[in-house]
Amino acid sequence: MSLASRGLRDLDGGPETVSDGAELGRIRRQARRVHLKSLGAALVVAAVVVGLGVLRG
Repeated sequence: MSLASRGLRDLDGGPETVSDGAELGRIRRQARRVHLKSLGAALVVAAVVVGLGVLRG
């Protein structure tokens, strides 16, 4: 995902520049989705931990 923010990709041959604007847009959208899913998972885990803390008193 850090590569996408720099306009790069790595297809097992090392980082390479993405020259196609449409492809770069797709890569960045995919990276954004991954970030949002990670944030959602972190929020769920945090809510569970807080909830367990409240239940334990």
